[in-house]
Amino acid sequence: MRMSEEEKHRLWEEEQNSLKLPWMTHREFDRLSERQKSREWQKLTQYFTTYLGFWKTCDLSSCRRAKACKGFLTEAQYRAEPGYQTSFPPCVGPGGAHQQEVLEAMRQLGGGTEDDEPKYDGRQRTERDDA
Repeated sequence: MRMSEEEKHRLWEEEQNSLKLPWMTHREFDRLSERQKSREWQKLTQYFTTYLGFWKTCDLSSCRRAKACKGFLTEAQYRAEPGYQTSFPPCVGPGGAHQQEVLEAMRQLGGGTEDDEPKYDGRQRTERDDA
């Protein structure tokens, strides 16, 4: 069954008004420049780098004083080789050195489990199906 244009538009509007980040809708996020989008993603991942204690060994004294991740990538870090992952603060490291740790923390704190795969794997094959 095909969707009407009105239904497509309604669904698109619904998505645009849903949250992209805990403090920002898709519509608001889409209006930002690439650097601003990167900064918003970094704000989110700072919660997880703080949880992991990256501030303890951070090069930025502001992070160590605050005992929390407060850093954002500089223009030099955006251009550095190997490049920094633009969705993560500088403490994650060039080339995303600690990126997997942060992603794992996001999964754990977000309520995910080891087996987040769909539980239903289709109809089970029997010996009669193989014949």
